[in-house]
Amino acid sequence: MRTNEFIREKLYLIMISFLTSIITILFLYAIQVNGQVILIISLLQWGMVLACLIIEYLRRSTYYHRLEQTLDGLDQKYLLTEIIDEPLFMDGKILYETLRIVDKSMADNVNRYRISQNEYKDYIEMWVHEIKTPLAASKLIISNNPSEVTLSLQEEIEKVEGFVEQALFYARSTNPEKDYIIKELSLQECVSKVIRKHSKSFIYQKIKIQLDDLELSVYSDSKWLEFILDQIISNALKYTPKEVGTIHIWTTSTDNMISLHIQDNGSGISSSELGRIFEKGFTGTNGRLNEKATGMGLYLCKTLCNKLYLGIRAESVQGQGTTIILDFPISKLMLLK
Repeated sequence: MRTNEFIREKLYLIMISFLTSIITILFLYAIQVNGQVILIISLLQWGMVLACLIIEYLRRSTYYHRLEQTLDGLDQKYLLTEIIDEPLFMDGKILYETLRIVDKSMADNVNRYRISQNEYKDYIEMWVHEIKTPLAASKLIISNNPSEVTLSLQEEIEKVEGFVEQALFYARSTNPEKDYIIKELSLQECVSKVIRKHSKSFIYQKIKIQLDDLELSVYSDSKWLEFILDQIISNALKYTPKEVGTIHIWTTSTDNMISLHIQDNGSGISSSELGRIFEKGFTGTNGRLNEKATGMGLYLCKTLCNKLYLGIRAESVQGQGTTIILDFPISKLMLLK
């Protein structure tokens, strides 16, 4: 609170005090009061006015200064109303009570939204589990009636299963910490499991797979990590040319990091779009050419990597291919081994 701002605010009071002082002096002079008495009365009057202004200024400036310090020290600014003290001056009390009412109303509104969001998430999870039953039954019927038509249907059903799984992981991505178990994992096993899932696509599209230096262990959650790898490999298959395409997966390591590289020789990503590929809904030039792109796969990968404290980044040269890199911090437990 600045002094000049306080003076401007109280200017009306100073002007009224000045006019009152002039009227008082004229009145005392008219009734022939001694000049020294008039001077003493004027000094006492202005002394009281100044004393009131100084006390008022100190009360307000001390309170607002403490308020600003508290606000600057808070990471979550909306908690301010929970920890500030009620001021001693009247307009401050009115503002304080108003903020408390507004804060309570906002908290109630956020709680209603959170409850609604949780109910929607629960519904999505229930729907995902329910839809898996008819999908599994459809695959069973197809396996009992093999033909070119049913095989094509099976491929489409597997795509539907992929989107259903993506919906489930998206619903859980806000708080995956409730559903993950961090333990030591073999990268070889995780990568192989995901590749087996896409084996038909590799065979049908005649895309080669090359694996090198995967005999390493990392600490993460197997289910969430396999989902991340699934999304990355699905993208690589989507944009890698048939018959001449190659997907190369290998690891590199430093003193404090193990990096898993997933490289394809597909269309690549332009430098102007590379920094946006992890944004929600971003499909880019390649996505607009491929109508199947949703812009959700890499966004989910980035979200889950942040929750799992993994790094994810991309390198690409347009026309030559793209490399997605997952960075796993080396745990102290691994160093002890």
